[in-house]
Amino acid sequence: MVNAKLVKHLLAALCAAAISMGAVAGPTLIVVGDSLTADRATNAVAASWARALEKYMKPGCTIDNHAKGGASTKSFHVSGRWAKVVEAVKPGDYVLIQFGGNDQKWHKPFYLEKRFADHKTTFRDYIRLFVKEVRAKGGKPVLVSENVRGTFDADGKLFDRVDKKGISLSCYAQAMREMSEELKTEFVDMNKLTHDLLVKLGKEESLKFYVISSGKIDPKTGKPSTDTNHTVKAGAEAYARLFLDDVKKRNLAIAEIFN
Repeated sequence: MVNAKLVKHLLAALCAAAISMGAVAGPTLIVVGDSLTADRATNAVAASWARALEKYMKPGCTIDNHAKGGASTKSFHVSGRWAKVVEAVKPGDYVLIQFGGNDQKWHKPFYLEKRFADHKTTFRDYIRLFVKEVRAKGGKPVLVSENVRGTFDADGKLFDRVDKKGISLSCYAQAMREMSEELKTEFVDMNKLTHDLLVKLGKEESLKFYVISSGKIDPKTGKPSTDTNHTVKAGAEAYARLFLDDVKKRNLAIAEIFN
């Protein structure tokens, strides 16, 4: 005689397995960028806004994070990291691409040779290449401008530091915006979204988003960190929500992978 309870348990197990197998088939969010999006150790002070997206993803959708601290479009490609991204892309996957902060660095020979990518030329060439190769694999590129730095002047006004060559982070944000238009990709203007949020909050509240608020000691100086570039958990969470709210509000295709 068939044991009814045993049959019930077996059916439940089969259903659970089927659901699990089905969940695995969801799109992957492949993250490409620098330290703002790179994975961090669990005990690290700084936190990645891209990693903060993980808990909002639908069952079966996962994050494959290839971002690297210190990376620019140039170094990411030359180092071979980009080739690994292309290898990983499957049809239907989304590839989030956020660069700019390290591309603008030229003031030391190492930076000039290894990282600098001019926002008018080289930076755009690499973005074109990245988009082309993602699409060739059936992936969906999503271009993202770089988050603003929490730099405030003596009067408490947020500003974008401009270097001796007239280059600023906003130059790369504008370049990314224009590349999304040229290449007809989805685009999330995190530079503007984070800028507007910090202006709304003001200096005191804004700096709570950055490592400067953590009391971390800078090993180079032995003094409390003045880092207003990298976010702590509160900043990562806030910026992840900005991203999510924006893609849902504008009904971008990438919104399909988030709850």
